[in-house]
Amino acid sequence: MKIINPPGRITRYVSTLFCASLFSAGVAYADLGPNLALGAGADGSSKGGGSSYGNVIDGNLSSYWQPSGTNNERIGVKNIGASFNTVIIRELNGTTTSWRLEDHDTGTVFASGSSLGSERIISGFGDQNVYKVNLVIESASSAPQISEFEVYYETGGGSSSSESSSSESSSSQSSSQSSSESSSESSSSSSDSSQSNSSSSSSSSSVGFPDYSGPISNDCVDLATDPTVNWYDTSLQTDQEIVECLAQTLGRAVGYGENALGGYDPNGNSQLTVITKSDSTSVEQQILDAISDDDHNWIVFDKNDFASDSEIGMYRLQCSEPDVLSAIGGTEAECIDYRQWCDNNGYSDDIQCLEEFFNDRLDDKDLPIRNPVIGSNTTLDGRMSNAYFRFSGFAIGKDSSGQATQTANSVILTHLDFRGAGHTEDHGLDPDMIRSTGESHDIWIHKNTFDLTGDSAFDVKVGAYDITMSFNRVVDVKRSTLHGSSDSRTINESITTTMHHNAFVTRDDLYFEFGNTARRVPLLRRGTSHMFNNVFVNYRKDIFSVRVGGTLLWEDNAIVVNEAFQEKDDINDALAELQGNLTRDIRSNSNYRGDGVYLWFGNSACDVNAATQTQLTDAGGSVADLSQQYTADSRSTINEFRLNAGQDLIDYVSATAGKYGQLPFNSPLAGDIYYVLSLGKVPCQ
Repeated sequence: MKIINPPGRITRYVSTLFCASLFSAGVAYADLGPNLALGAGADGSSKGGGSSYGNVIDGNLSSYWQPSGTNNERIGVKNIGASFNTVIIRELNGTTTSWRLEDHDTGTVFASGSSLGSERIISGFGDQNVYKVNLVIESASSAPQISEFEVYYETGGGSSSSESSSSESSSSQSSSQSSSESSSESSSSSSDSSQSNSSSSSSSSSVGFPDYSGPISNDCVDLATDPTVNWYDTSLQTDQEIVECLAQTLGRAVGYGENALGGYDPNGNSQLTVITKSDSTSVEQQILDAISDDDHNWIVFDKNDFASDSEIGMYRLQCSEPDVLSAIGGTEAECIDYRQWCDNNGYSDDIQCLEEFFNDRLDDKDLPIRNPVIGSNTTLDGRMSNAYFRFSGFAIGKDSSGQATQTANSVILTHLDFRGAGHTEDHGLDPDMIRSTGESHDIWIHKNTFDLTGDSAFDVKVGAYDITMSFNRVVDVKRSTLHGSSDSRTINESITTTMHHNAFVTRDDLYFEFGNTARRVPLLRRGTSHMFNNVFVNYRKDIFSVRVGGTLLWEDNAIVVNEAFQEKDDINDALAELQGNLTRDIRSNSNYRGDGVYLWFGNSACDVNAATQTQLTDAGGSVADLSQQYTADSRSTINEFRLNAGQDLIDYVSATAGKYGQLPFNSPLAGDIYYVLSLGKVPCQ
């Protein structure tokens, strides 16, 4: 058996650091309290090979962050969420020769010094409550290795000096635990602090997930990555073995949807369904049969049958209906093959064909065409196939008049390709690609591509909750995601979503046509959404809307607009106009906070002009750190891989988002962020 160890992969440790008291230079620190950095985030200026920003806040004294250089390198702890007055820095190799501790936003220097040593206690700078505190390595003899960046609110005695010397005794009295017991305690704490509507997402991580840490067999890697190795071509022969392999290599969601298992059943009842073209039943009917019950079902596409582009139209399930045939004025065969209908009716242009068939003849709410409904415990997995869905997609759960009529839980939709027929405002058939509704929950929408869809990419309605949308590529979609379809429906207070590392793109060709209408990321009513590390290309107005008491936390998102579309003669005036228009739609009594969100002008390849960096600072109401509602495992992963808004983030999301992008960090087969970036820049549009 060959064991795969991808380059740059980092082993994660979740630990809790207990430090009841610490003595340095004879001065007693009576009560440091908890290390506030353990529940915070981390970022920095650069990372050397094999190191991670998150290593300084993991409570593990053997892991570390190491920058790529020795001068003016930065490591920061952010989203601390409380006041602090003491910082402890632990350096492994003692190479720092000059440093300072500062407020990231204002540049205010709290303390400075020369060497750090194995433990540097920094205090005496008063109580601080800032978004991010930085340790800046001004100089070092070689790249320093910072093991921990600890942050405390000390309530006992203290040193009056802002730089205390380290001592052997203090190091020996600080214990770092890295056991499963401490991880469980941290998870339980997260659960206690979560809201009732997201209790499932805040539970312990021990809910039956497969082992993501490896080793992963060569046969499993082949199944998950090689399009020439079909699903039953390896030594993995049982459905349970294959599904466990697919679940393991896909990885796990982070955020509110972190408990989605999909079709994987840890108790051994997983079923693998392979969609084929050789079956006497149509592809669409096979899919409908597989998604319609609540049995654990992981659905894939035969790699040989779907090796080339293969169009799937779920609307075809109603092509025998008289009302549908009457609407198109054609036969069942012409309905199934709309291109044949177009040829027979004189619509030879592809765009004209799609527009006439789907957006004219089928634009009728009374037709029986509806999105098929996915049941619980289902994964629809498009890996290793070139299948794509035309015009419409799926519903997860059902509703009627604002009430749930069918609820689904634990659903994963991944590596799917959705191609619309162009946008038609208020289309009668409501052709969403993915609609989560009916109080459905524990849903992961991951690494899908949405292109010019008629309505949303992924709507959330009627109280659906605990949903993560990650690494999706959403291109030329006017209304990407509605969160709550009516101001009056209090059930939508239950909505909780996490959206991260998605690429929302308006191509240059549609900038002026879609510029004022490509928005709703999200349109949020009453519910709660956490968005971080997303990239927006060529958005110019009202990216989101927060209404009726909704709560939106926007962190480290990047917006880049092609400089060719500068709409004012003066570049500063053009930036100011965008700054004023992009994040302004925050209604009264709603809550919004944007942290580390920046706008740039760039070229068509999304290479940003650094001189145009403009921070978006709109705010309203009160927003807590929503990540505290996630499990400790989820927070640890987020902190490890989070980036500041900037060129690296834009390039990483462009490289990984969508069905055909590189493996993202969720998968244990993926390299780290800088390995992906080393593969070369990919188009952002």
